[in-house]
Amino acid sequence: MLDNHYVPEGYGIITNFDIFGHTISSYSLFVALGLFAGILWFFLTVPRGEKVNTENSFYIVLGVLIFGFVGSKILVIVENLDVLTKNFSSIKHLLFNGKSIIGGLIGGYFGVRFVKKRLNLERVRTGNKIAPAIALGMAIGRIGCFLTGCCFGIETSLPIGVNFGDGVTRIPTQLIEMFFCIILFGYLLYMQKCKKDLIPGILFKELVLYYFVFRFFIEFIRGTSKNILFLSIYQVICLLGIIYIIKIIKNEKKLWQNKNTK
Repeated sequence: MLDNHYVPEGYGIITNFDIFGHTISSYSLFVALGLFAGILWFFLTVPRGEKVNTENSFYIVLGVLIFGFVGSKILVIVENLDVLTKNFSSIKHLLFNGKSIIGGLIGGYFGVRFVKKRLNLERVRTGNKIAPAIALGMAIGRIGCFLTGCCFGIETSLPIGVNFGDGVTRIPTQLIEMFFCIILFGYLLYMQKCKKDLIPGILFKELVLYYFVFRFFIEFIRGTSKNILFLSIYQVICLLGIIYIIKIIKNEKKLWQNKNTK
């Protein structure tokens, strides 16, 4: 199955919604709602004293969205290279379906860095403000995955199992991830509001780090192919990302401590 978010007819819980006479897939609807909620939360929580930076924030958020979208597609394409080499026309299908949160986070991270460097906005730090918004959007988007039946877990006999239409009871990893993102949202919000002397931009990096750690472990109970030793491609990328982000966080903490001790 080329598209991780495509499911056969009759597969899923609620695959479509009829809105004002238009049929919209539940996946697309909740991804759109997640994006809208995240962007709205971000701009509504910008302190009034910082409204002068709203235009700069807009460009940064735009960079996150564009690079995040590209990153989410690239990883799906890499995962399905064997299919694409046999039928390259299938790549058109990926322009409208299939996204990877891991790829989106990586793309968004480098999107922020690119926009800041391009527009000389290195001193504009939005990571602490945008991190809770991203976690909120991710949580809402996973509802669409659950209703559609994609991103499911392995077969289980536990009472929490869900039949997505193929007669097999599976672990609802979409809901597990949704609850994790809600908890992550609460943590980031708490840190944003209550933590004094917070390192600029640190919360976005913590968001990526904690999600990568979570995703590495939940992949063991997801229905993804484990064809790199006993790991999936997502787990390998998560491991590399964890090492990279930990190094970045350590360097920033050291710089911040040196700055405050001078």
